[in-house]
Amino acid sequence: MKKIVLIVLFALMGVTMQGQAFGVKGGFNFSNLTGEDSDNYNVYTSFHVGILYNIKIVDILDFQPELLYSVQGAKRKNDEIKLNYFTVPAVLKLKLTKGFNIQAGPQFAMLLSESDNFEPFKSKTFDFGLTGGVEFFVTDGLFVQARYYYGTQEVSGTTNLNNRVVQASLGYIF
Repeated sequence: MKKIVLIVLFALMGVTMQGQAFGVKGGFNFSNLTGEDSDNYNVYTSFHVGILYNIKIVDILDFQPELLYSVQGAKRKNDEIKLNYFTVPAVLKLKLTKGFNIQAGPQFAMLLSESDNFEPFKSKTFDFGLTGGVEFFVTDGLFVQARYYYGTQEVSGTTNLNNRVVQASLGYIF
């Protein structure tokens, strides 16, 4: 699966269409782990940062793959569960007005590391889910964005827990 994700990314980088633009973004994550085994978990606040590549398909539709470092997890009464991911959202952006769009698409994630207190849960190295949100351009390149990520894969081999993340981002497209 890792090879497929990398092949798709390199293919997207080689696309030659008008309306291409690179950008950067970063912001806050408000994450939690949900599922049957999530009785004592609360929201964990962290961050994400990375690059994006915006490709214009038609006037009202863009495709935007991103490469992000994202810290997710949850809080428990006495500690925190911290999961560090390399995430690859690949969203379609439907432009409703000149400066506002809605977006949705799949998101792939590879676990880079985890907090020591989560090791007994035998974290899975791959996560997949759906992401969607809204984006508003403050100026020609500067944007603010809000997204929700719904993880469809269990993050652990021993518990029934899934990632849920709300992201608030600030970015710039060159």
